[in-house]
Amino acid sequence: MAFAIQANPAFEEKTTELNSVKTEQEKAAEKVIDELIVAYNQQNIKSFLALYADDVEFYMYPQKLMFTGKEDLIKRYGLMFKKMKCLNAKSLKRIVHGNIVIDHESSEICSQQEGVIDKRSEFVTSYQIEKGKIKKVVFFR
Repeated sequence: MAFAIQANPAFEEKTTELNSVKTEQEKAAEKVIDELIVAYNQQNIKSFLALYADDVEFYMYPQKLMFTGKEDLIKRYGLMFKKMKCLNAKSLKRIVHGNIVIDHESSEICSQQEGVIDKRSEFVTSYQIEKGKIKKVVFFR
């Protein structure tokens, strides 16, 4: 009995030139999320808020609405930015498709003393970008 083994293009180590080229929409969406991470780490609520649409929606996967709008965003993040001694988030792995950015992120928080990390977490977040602003966020936990 003989088996023929054929390569599966989905598992090839090399990507084609076509697959590695990002569209302008993808570059723009990724830039928004890069700026978001910087604003978060700097605990800059003004810069952070500027990246969101006024009617932004936050969900917990699959579709449990957590809150909408910038007022609720300020309530959640504004207080955290004031209280925490440090915030450090980074993207560990990213998928960008059109106006959607999906990040596997890590986060470190110093709540008592700057430089003393007392909470670490990893999570996956999906961001939908429309007109240069974050319109929808979905947390996967």
